[in-house]
Amino acid sequence: MKSTCQQRGFTLIEMMITVAVLTIVLGTVVTYISRLQRVYKTQETNVDSTDEGRMFLDNIERELHQSGYPNKNMYTKSNLNATPANDVHVGAGLVNISKWNIYLEGDLDNDGTVEDVRYTLLDNTGAIATAASNCPCILQRTQKTKLAGVPGTTITDADVLGANATAVLNNVINSGDGAGNALTIAGSTLFSAGNSSTNNALYTAYRTPMIFTGYTNAGTASIDVTQIRSVEIAVNLLTNYNDSQTNMRQPLTLRTTVKLNNF
Repeated sequence: MKSTCQQRGFTLIEMMITVAVLTIVLGTVVTYISRLQRVYKTQETNVDSTDEGRMFLDNIERELHQSGYPNKNMYTKSNLNATPANDVHVGAGLVNISKWNIYLEGDLDNDGTVEDVRYTLLDNTGAIATAASNCPCILQRTQKTKLAGVPGTTITDADVLGANATAVLNNVINSGDGAGNALTIAGSTLFSAGNSSTNNALYTAYRTPMIFTGYTNAGTASIDVTQIRSVEIAVNLLTNYNDSQTNMRQPLTLRTTVKLNNF
């Protein structure tokens, strides 16, 4: 007697349809995960750049508040040099300020020693910025123990590029001079459609703010350190990775104003 029971498997067409459906589903999942990873990386980079910028502002705020301490009035005149500001025991406070440079003196870490600190803008080649330079730029911090003599001469350009210097802020793109002029932002951005644009054009609105600006009590911008009572620091930064949607590096703006305590 023959059995009427028959075994059936998947046909080749059914298997091909199943594989095709699974491939589509898996491809969609992988694409979605990849997109999430890019978004996460972009946001992580934004947070890192923001943290770096805030740390820079916190540190320079503290140093500006502490600059000018100890001042000449804390000593008996006979114990100081004929010109008190030239004495190693006196912090001269804000010594120099320009669009790309700020120089200050004081016992910044309360260790009994007066330090000179200079923040200087370096271009995208690592050289001290000039009118012919390009950004994104670097803010370099240099510190040395104060030497007897005219304030502001302890730290030289060679020191700025030497072992005592540290990069404290990267990818700075603002370098204005207060008159609408600024350094060119090098490079270009390629978009998904195959078109490209220069970074200088893409981020032109972020180029012109001055990094360091001194203000008098009347709120007038000034470079006369004897009249300056507050300092505004403004930095526009580019993040390291391109945004997953626009393909542009996200610009960030950070700003603070510091009132000087000792002058």
